[in-house]
Amino acid sequence: MIRWLAIAACMMATPATAQMVSTPYQVAEDGVAAPTGDQDMSFVANYVRIAPNIGIGGRLADDGVARAKAAGFKTLIDLRQPDEPGVAEEKAAAEALGLRYVSIPMPRDAEDIPDILPKLIKRLETAGDYPILLHCASGNRAGAAWALYRAERGVPAIIAIEEGRAAGMKSREGVVRELLDLE
Repeated sequence: MIRWLAIAACMMATPATAQMVSTPYQVAEDGVAAPTGDQDMSFVANYVRIAPNIGIGGRLADDGVARAKAAGFKTLIDLRQPDEPGVAEEKAAAEALGLRYVSIPMPRDAEDIPDILPKLIKRLETAGDYPILLHCASGNRAGAAWALYRAERGVPAIIAIEEGRAAGMKSREGVVRELLDLE
């Protein structure tokens, strides 16, 4: 009986008391979401909408930051190293256009990769940042980061690997498998 009362109370919640969007899979009431295939996303190499609020891809075209803003993204999470080509220019362009730019460089050494997960999880689950474009140079690191994020959130490792592949993970798969104890 108490369970049914709790369910009824949740169903009767007004928008003022409704819970905020807290994961990439919940859709905000305002309907803002990452762009889907019906929009021209050619400015992001290997773009995939992996969750309602998150797009993943590789390098942005020269006008990619402006086009990302026009497509509705609020936040760019860049997994490239600060010394990679285009990183400084992308950061400057994002800041000039009022987009959130978050740098979370994916370490080159496998044993250091878990160190970025707390920051990545925080950013991917900050509703005010949605929609988010998570990217690197090719989509490989972004796909690997997505797989690790999903595994950390309780998705079975083998499914997280498949999601990572769908998001662009290729050469980083072996490292991710090792980190998830699949090898």
